Amino acid sequence: MASNKIFIQAAEQISIQQPLSEEWMESPVYYEDGFVKAVNPPFRDYLAAGETRRMGNLMKRALVTTLKVLRETGTEHPDAVITGTSIGSLDYTERFLDAMTENGEEALSPTYFMQSTHNTVGSTLGIYTKNHGYNTTYSHGAMSFDLAVFDVWMQMTLGDVTTALVGGHDEMVESYFELLKKTGYVGVENMAPCGEVAMSTLLTLDGGVDHLCELAGITICHDYSFDRLKLLVGQMLERAGLSLKDVDAVLTGVNGNPSHDTSYYQLMDAVFPGLPLLRYKHLFGENYTSSALGFYAMAHCIGKGCLPTHLEDDARPGRCTALRNVIIANQMKGKECSFILLRKS
Repeated sequence: MASNKIFIQAAEQISIQQPLSEEWMESPVYYEDGFVKAVNPPFRDYLAAGETRRMGNLMKRALVTTLKVLRETGTEHPDAVITGTSIGSLDYTERFLDAMTENGEEALSPTYFMQSTHNTVGSTLGIYTKNHGYNTTYSHGAMSFDLAVFDVWMQMTLGDVTTALVGGHDEMVESYFELLKKTGYVGVENMAPCGEVAMSTLLTLDGGVDHLCELAGITICHDYSFDRLKLLVGQMLERAGLSLKDVDAVLTGVNGNPSHDTSYYQLMDAVFPGLPLLRYKHLFGENYTSSALGFYAMAHCIGKGCLPTHLEDDARPGRCTALRNVIIANQMKGKECSFILLRKS
């Protein structure tokens, strides 16, 4: 099996923090509301009004983060476009269904339907980047973005692609938030707000260009046991020439919801005993694809060699004193789990 080093060249986000910016590292914005819409940048700075007048916010956010990443890196046509989205264009899906109800399934505009499918984002990005190569979308709940990263990691490790645009994009509407709130998934007291995410990153095999850090490994497990996870993490680290003692910290997806966080801390105690824990959802919000923002945040922290104190998780004693090797942990309902290894290059 071929083996190549994979580098994260650039990453940009639109979220409930300041968009297309790393201001959150020094001056984060905190919210008390249960649901917060993403802060949109001035789209006209990147997109022509005539091209986007029929696009929803999810599509425009994905395009803007993508175009900014491509401009930063000087890349015109990435070899692959891989997208992770759990619920797709939810706003346009809702509008299409509302129109069907109101109009008795007659005289419907095709716009909402055409842009309501999950792969609309990936296909549109392919058109804008003039990409005629590999283009796929993962819609697997909280693992959507992680599976997109797993896909690109396999293909770049084998050398099948040399540059890849990878994104995590999801939005939220008030009606769906209220449904999720009833299930206890979001809207719990003292929990991180439910937010929205658009994150695009460019990965490359060219270590000679400016980059943030290295994507050194990834592993995903379904219906796991702690012993199984220990084995998989050990194998991932071994492939990267590391061991558990080389890991400086673990970035988790704890969000302040006790029913959610309990399984996280049990997982951390079993697989990463004694390691410092970091968090990010209290800044960027909870969302099915929020792991994309954890990926973005840690890539920038490693790249800048700076760890803001507001990322530290006080639930476990011990502070992170170095940012050389960090694992991003994502789990859902104690059934699915992923670990992404980022390394300072």
